[in-house]
Amino acid sequence: MPSIVNGLFAGRGGINSHGVAIAVVGDNISNASTIGYKTARTEFEDLVAGGTGNKIVGSGSSVAAVTTVFQQGTLELTGRDLDLAVDGNGYFTVEDNGARFYTRAGNFKVNSQGDIVTQNGLNVLGFPAGGSGALETLNINAVNQSSVNTSNVTITGNLDAGGTEVEFDNIPDEATALPGARVPLQNTNASATANRASYTTLNGLAEFSTVVEVFDSLGEAHTVTFFFYKDDDNANTYNAYGYVNSEEVDIDGGGNPDTSNPGEPRLIAGSGTPIDLQFNADGTLNAAASTATLSQAIAWNNGSDATQVVNFDFSGFTQYAASSSISGIAQDGQGVGTVTSISVENNGDIFAVLDNGQTSVIGTVGLSTFANPEGLTRVGKQLLQESQASGEPIAGVPDSGTFGSISAGSLELSTTDIAAEFVKLITLQRGFQANSRIITTINQLLNEIINLA
Repeated sequence: MPSIVNGLFAGRGGINSHGVAIAVVGDNISNASTIGYKTARTEFEDLVAGGTGNKIVGSGSSVAAVTTVFQQGTLELTGRDLDLAVDGNGYFTVEDNGARFYTRAGNFKVNSQGDIVTQNGLNVLGFPAGGSGALETLNINAVNQSSVNTSNVTITGNLDAGGTEVEFDNIPDEATALPGARVPLQNTNASATANRASYTTLNGLAEFSTVVEVFDSLGEAHTVTFFFYKDDDNANTYNAYGYVNSEEVDIDGGGNPDTSNPGEPRLIAGSGTPIDLQFNADGTLNAAASTATLSQAIAWNNGSDATQVVNFDFSGFTQYAASSSISGIAQDGQGVGTVTSISVENNGDIFAVLDNGQTSVIGTVGLSTFANPEGLTRVGKQLLQESQASGEPIAGVPDSGTFGSISAGSLELSTTDIAAEFVKLITLQRGFQANSRIITTINQLLNEIINLA
C-alpha cells in the first residue's frame, strides 16, 4: 500500500527532474550566440511505484529524454567567402583522423595546406572536381587551370592609308629567316650577320607597331612585337613581321638561346614570309589577295612545348585615312594564376577566382542527412555523431532531392529564444520549489507521527 513516505520519493524525483530541466535551459541560454546551435528541451515522464486497481499512487517524475529541436535557424549575412549556412535539410560532414562528425556550423577557414577546415581544424568533406565520387577533403590549391597556353591571337585595327612607304625588302632576308635567325638591318641584300637590327631601328622604319602577350605551355608570358611596314612596291599594301627577344628562343633547336645578345629581335616566322595585308580602294581588306594569318610554333627556351602552334589572325584590319591604331587584341591563353578568392554557389560548387581572370571549380560541398536527426549524439564543439538511433548517413550535394541549399557569406544562428527560455526557467523554478516544499511538509508530518508515540 502507498504511504506518506511515497511523497518523499515523489518530491525527490521532482527535484531531480526539474534540476535537470533547469540545467538544460541554462545550456540553451549559454549557447544563445553559438553558431548552428539547436535548442534542447527536457521531456518529463511520471513514475509509478506500485498499487492495484484504483489505488495506484505515483512516485513523482523523471527525465525521459533531453531532445534537440532541429529547426531552421535564422541566417545572418556576413559577407565572408567561407561562411556557409545550410538553408534546409542536411549537415556539413567533417572528419578528424578518420572519424566523421556532422555540424550545422559553417564558419570554415583554410589551413596552411590549403584544406578547407573547421575552426577546430577538422577537414570539411565534399566532392572534389575529378575525385572518386566519394566524400573527400576539399583543397583550394587543387585548381584545374584550362587554356594556360595561347593557341589563337586575333588583332584588329586600322593602318593609315597615308602612311610613309618604306623600301625594306630584306626585312627579313628569306635566305636566313629561320627560327631564331638574326634579322639584317639594311634595305639591300646584306648577309644575316651584318648590321644586326635592333627594336629601335625596326620601329623607326615601321609605320606602326604593337605588342602581344602570349603564354607558352608552361603558362609563362612572352611578348611578341609586330611591326607594320607600308609596301613601296604594292599600292594599298602593308607587311607585318613579328619578333621576340633573342634570349627567349631556342635558336638552333638544340636548346641553345642566344644569351650573348639579350634584347636583340629575332623573327618568329620560319619561312620569312610576312603577313601581307592588301586592301581595297574602300579601305576594306582584300581577303583573297592577302595573307592575313600566321601559324607559327615558337621554340621558347624554358622547356615548354616547342611544337605548340600559335595562330595569329590579322584579317580584321582596315586601311582608312586615319592614324594607325589597334582596336582590339584577343588571345585564348591565360597563363598560370593564383587563387585570390573563393566563391560558393547555392548548389555547393566551390569556385576559385584566379588573378589571371579564370575561375576554376574546386569541388562541391557535401551534405549528409539522417532518417532520424534527433538520434544524433551531441559531442561538443558544435559537432554531432552518428548513433544507432539516427541511422546511417546519406551523403549528397546541396540543392538536390531532400538536401537544402547553401547560403554563402552567411551563418546559421542559434535557435535559442532567450525570452522563451526565461519563461521556462520561471515555471521550472516554481516546480523545483514546490517539490522541495513537499519534502519539507512530509518531514513535518512524520515528526507529528513520531510525537504521537
